[in-house]
Amino acid sequence: VALLDFQDALAGHPAYDLVSLLQDARRDVDPTLARGLVTKFSAAIGAEAAEFGRAYAILGVQRNLRILGFFARLSAHFGKPRYIDLIPRVWQHLVDSLTHPDMAELRRAVLDQFPPPDPAFLNTLRSKCPTPQKR
Repeated sequence: VALLDFQDALAGHPAYDLVSLLQDARRDVDPTLARGLVTKFSAAIGAEAAEFGRAYAILGVQRNLRILGFFARLSAHFGKPRYIDLIPRVWQHLVDSLTHPDMAELRRAVLDQFPPPDPAFLNTLRSKCPTPQKR
């Protein structure tokens, strides 16, 4: 990693930065590599593996729900449709984090309440995206 964004930096759980690196909205990380890095990182900081994995899942869910909302706002209110193209990857990160056994109840709620970003849904979002005003 060459540059970390420390804007609004706060001290938090060490799994958050790892989630941010491995579940990025703009690029894929091989799942086998990601699992290996989670294991290696938790061992390197002396964390108990199961508890670190639980925190990683919780923070992944929180982060990806926040990003989905942020992308929806950027497209719907600020005329930035390019964020719609990133929604399927973020959705998949969310679904992956929700596979943790402790997330079962939340997984049911999310999958019942939020539509998956299939092409029809993404086109609906695009159709609601206003044209940005030129300055």
